Amino acid sequence: MSTFVARDKDLFRLESLWNKDEFNFVAVYGRRRVGKTALIREFVKNKPHLYFQATKDKQFNLVNFSASIGKTFFGSADIPPFTSFASALSVFFTHLDKSTGFVLILDEVSYLAESDDTFLSVLQSFVDNEFPSSKLMLILCGSNSTFMEENVLGLKSPVYGRRAFPMKVIPFSLSETALMLPSWTLEEIAQAHAITGGIPYYLSFLKEHENIREAIKEEFFTPGGRLLTEARLLLMMELRAVDMYESILYLIARGNNEVSNISSKSGKDKAVVSQALANLARLGITKRREPFEGVGVARGWNIEDGYFLFFYKYVFPYISSIEFDAGDAAFNSAVSDIDTFTGREMEKVFRRYILTSYIRPVSKIAGIEFPNPKSKQNEEIDLVALIPPDAMLFGECKWKRAKVDISVYNLLQRRAEMAYPKVKNKFYSILSRSGYEDNLIKLADTIDNLLLLTPEDILRKT
Repeated sequence: MSTFVARDKDLFRLESLWNKDEFNFVAVYGRRRVGKTALIREFVKNKPHLYFQATKDKQFNLVNFSASIGKTFFGSADIPPFTSFASALSVFFTHLDKSTGFVLILDEVSYLAESDDTFLSVLQSFVDNEFPSSKLMLILCGSNSTFMEENVLGLKSPVYGRRAFPMKVIPFSLSETALMLPSWTLEEIAQAHAITGGIPYYLSFLKEHENIREAIKEEFFTPGGRLLTEARLLLMMELRAVDMYESILYLIARGNNEVSNISSKSGKDKAVVSQALANLARLGITKRREPFEGVGVARGWNIEDGYFLFFYKYVFPYISSIEFDAGDAAFNSAVSDIDTFTGREMEKVFRRYILTSYIRPVSKIAGIEFPNPKSKQNEEIDLVALIPPDAMLFGECKWKRAKVDISVYNLLQRRAEMAYPKVKNKFYSILSRSGYEDNLIKLADTIDNLLLLTPEDILRKT
């Protein structure tokens, strides 16, 4: 049995709502496999509750929701199914003890709404007129973040403004990943975090192995590996024409970031590719490149999800060989490049740490690529953060087996000045895997706008 780790703040928020001793309406959402259901199940342990997971079939949902109500209130799941969700919720609320706390969890609520276009309106009626007279805690859970934000929490929702408490469950931080892998080295933890994107479900597979090499070999490059089949399974849950989406992800993973390139190499119309990329973005898999405070290349798309990037870059091209148990060459190639891959993903870890832990409040953060007018080539800054009202922070992530010296800081300064010459108050930070040379350490000790970090600093953030 797996041990529940982290999510302390999310559990605290849920417990705080539970302790209010009144009706509460919570929307829990986030990427599939991120741990929403595990969080809810941990929260409702030892609490009276009814958990229902929906499908895309309306009649199947009614049969199963009816059975759940029967088991909860009548001691048997073998009851005639209700003819509508309105009647099911009415019976549920009639038999609910209004004076004591109870949690009703409707999981994959987007499926309920898609299979029955009256569901949200019916729910609105109960949220407005019935539930407030009880101590019920209603939790709507969904993996389609766009649907949850627009149709449960947003202006389009019939239940908009009905005291809904939003809770977006996000992937683990590096320090939370470390809790999943307590016996692994820091380097292995960073690599595991990079190739899973910090998704707890995937990390639970890796933790069954002795080390990162064994985990990658068994889960990605061996027939029956759970992370060998996961990407396609997840796409099939959410999308049609999965083959097209896989070809697009493969092309992006190989460096084809612009719609025109993807279109010509995939043989798909530009409009089709653009829509597919938007659908993948809705799932949190891809992300459009955007300027930051007016600076940066705005064209093209990246794979934002670490697991999907690793899979379509190193695994997908060799699936046929792997399925014939001949994946050793692909495995060796991936492992030989794991430091480079981890370094790119650690830029995201760096940005998350600064956003949540920097001594000054940060309003937004990104990495940018921008043209150098002199060299006619693009320059990169791994981290650019806005510090209101008039300051910015610039950062560089170095995931190398050598100490960082003062030249890295000087280059970061030059790039920051080139990109944002009008910003007067500039701060700097560097994340180095292997520490720093004395000249840079001494400089950091004498100035107050340079923060030097190591992975150990980030791991100490709990």
